[in-house]
Amino acid sequence: MKILVTGGAGYIGVPVVKELLNRNHDLVVLDALYWGKESLVPLLDRITLIEGDCRSAKDMLYSLEGVDAVIHLAGIVGESACVQNPKAHFTTNIESTRILVDSCMDPHLDLVRDFIYVSSCSVYGNTHGLVGMVDETTAPNPLTTYAESKCRSERIILEQAERTPHFHPTIARLTTAFGWSPRPRLDLVTNQFTYAAHKTGQITIHGSGNQFRSLIHVSDIATALADLLEAPRFVRSGQIFHVGAEENNKTLNELAEIVCAVIPGTTTVHVDKKTDRRNYAISCSKIRNLIGWEPEWSIEDGVKDLLEKLEHLDWDWESRRYRNNSYEYV
Repeated sequence: MKILVTGGAGYIGVPVVKELLNRNHDLVVLDALYWGKESLVPLLDRITLIEGDCRSAKDMLYSLEGVDAVIHLAGIVGESACVQNPKAHFTTNIESTRILVDSCMDPHLDLVRDFIYVSSCSVYGNTHGLVGMVDETTAPNPLTTYAESKCRSERIILEQAERTPHFHPTIARLTTAFGWSPRPRLDLVTNQFTYAAHKTGQITIHGSGNQFRSLIHVSDIATALADLLEAPRFVRSGQIFHVGAEENNKTLNELAEIVCAVIPGTTTVHVDKKTDRRNYAISCSKIRNLIGWEPEWSIEDGVKDLLEKLEHLDWDWESRRYRNNSYEYV
């Protein structure tokens, strides 16, 4: 297929692009290149890269020319990044989805029938004491503007599918990503713990640390999205799938213990700053049973791999380019 990947130069985007190329797909990447295109340099001779804004109908329409399918990753990721500029958040995380879906339906183009929207399990908020493991039928209860934007984009997409029989979208709700990517992020909880342990020998946990996080390696996200796109339409059309692994449902305390085991001598401290209220454990049986996808990376192996990169790459790891929440979005 010829596939458009929006946000293809990002933390998740680059592994997705590499995975799709490995499967011999033809790739178009639309990205604003906030963090540059260095992460895509080894792939530039194999892809069509369009520097553009996902909020621009013009950029979207030109990017969709001749495309068979879309994986929509572009967006401002994380609550702390979203609250910096509410207008940028709204236009990038919600209206860009509407523009893209409308562009896919444009009768002057070949209709784009297959669409993967990359959402987040943060839509569930805090289910502690209400349900055990969350599955795809659990009602969302977003606690943040970022999570609410995911819910709103999902509705835009699924409502279009109800109106348009030949539109076949799939919603992939990701658990929290971790691990090494050619465009690294150190503001994700597992990566943040690993970097803190490497740099200072101390991990800081806000609150009790008993709140659950569900985790998935960024390379496993790439294989999951590719598998979903390649699955038969009757299996995935209009469906929501969790992308994660039950064995990676960990409390923050358990996650810190894994990092401490990989980096001996690391200590953990708890502080009483405002805590993230998200607390949920995710069931991932649907994608396993219907698509046949299984993750390959354990948390421990991901931490070891990231630590090896931190130790051997002479990069300025304090740079804001490795943290989404430090960028000045406009």
